[in-house]
Amino acid sequence: MIGIFLMTVGEMIAFPFSNAFAVDRAKKGNQGEYMALYSIAFSLSHIFSHTIGMQMIAAFGFEFTWNVITLFALLGVVILFLLTRMLKQEKVA
Repeated sequence: MIGIFLMTVGEMIAFPFSNAFAVDRAKKGNQGEYMALYSIAFSLSHIFSHTIGMQMIAAFGFEFTWNVITLFALLGVVILFLLTRMLKQEKVA
């Protein structure tokens, strides 16, 4: 219950900022294209992640699946860290 609550709060906080970030990074006049790609990526992740997760559980079990999910989460954190550094460098330049 606590995990679901934390994920829900995290989504409520993160998604409006990620939408705004995608629009802000777009060139003037291309905002719709950026938002379309953002929506496509979001939709594809919801379509395939559930299926892939369940297939992994069936093939390898819960422990392996959670370990893989944890590795993907850590990869996401590293990518966000690199993105933050890149954005800071763009501001300086």
